[in-house]
Amino acid sequence: MSAPLLDLDHVVKHYALPREGLWAAPRRVMALAGVSLSVSAGRSLGLVGESGSGKSTLARIGMGLEAPSSGLARFEGQELASLSAEGLKRLRRDFQMVFQDPYGSLDPRRTVGWIVAEPLWRQSLGRSERQAAVAEVLGSVGLRSADAGKYPHEFSGGQRQRIAIARALITKPRLIVADEPVSALDVSVQAQVLNLLEDLQRDFGITYLLISHDLAVVDHVCDLVAVMYRGRIVEEGSPTDLFQGPAHPYTRALIAAMPKPIPGRRRALRKAVNGNGTAPSGSERGCPYADRCPHARERCRSEAPPLREVDGGRRAACHFAEEVMVLPSPA
Repeated sequence: MSAPLLDLDHVVKHYALPREGLWAAPRRVMALAGVSLSVSAGRSLGLVGESGSGKSTLARIGMGLEAPSSGLARFEGQELASLSAEGLKRLRRDFQMVFQDPYGSLDPRRTVGWIVAEPLWRQSLGRSERQAAVAEVLGSVGLRSADAGKYPHEFSGGQRQRIAIARALITKPRLIVADEPVSALDVSVQAQVLNLLEDLQRDFGITYLLISHDLAVVDHVCDLVAVMYRGRIVEEGSPTDLFQGPAHPYTRALIAAMPKPIPGRRRALRKAVNGNGTAPSGSERGCPYADRCPHARERCRSEAPPLREVDGGRRAACHFAEEVMVLPSPA
């Protein structure tokens, strides 16, 4: 396996909450609780989990937009938090981000050409060179060069997301972090954008860190999937392994909650995904999923399970992962 482009080493991130009283000490919420993962060049990693699990916080730290409370975030061996503002700007041409909302991420007062060319401003390029680069990247995402003179409101949601992807591609980055890039789109448009991401990876060798709450989305694009719950990675492996034999009860619940047109299944799905998935304060003992897990035992409530290898390179943070893996598939 090639060296990692992005490497996170025991990253912890906590935020202070507003004081509940004049003399009360501020409480803290733990968004990330010691996350370690790496994204290798030429491969794609999908981050999956429900809202509040820490996926977007991890992405912001991986992009250098926030500093971790502890732990290290490195891009090609360079620690992001230790770089100067100027050094971070220079490095950012190698990693770009695509945001969830194609409506809110584009400036409605600017033309598409201006929006897409914005990351090039720090480079010594003439106007004609910038225009040529914009036309080339718009063509690579299935838009016309004439679209550069239009405004975002003249495009559909799927086309706006293509514009956002073009803006991320303009600097020819090695890594693209895509935070829920298709969740705001219609199902048919989702397929178009996901196919576009695959084509761009094949043509340009781009590496993706794809964030989603939908296992089916990451299965379409990613080589490796990491499942997050309450600021922790609870399972990591290939999409095939996770779908056919998940090793963590939370992964089983996510798969079971995927919409399926099966009569009589609705009540079972509610039972599988109920409970509180908000971020912990950091003081909890035991497994963070124990209060929702149908397989929890006394050990789960008193001892936090480490993220360990359970089968052929797959990892899971469950004391009884081997037992969970042999249960009937939830798909």
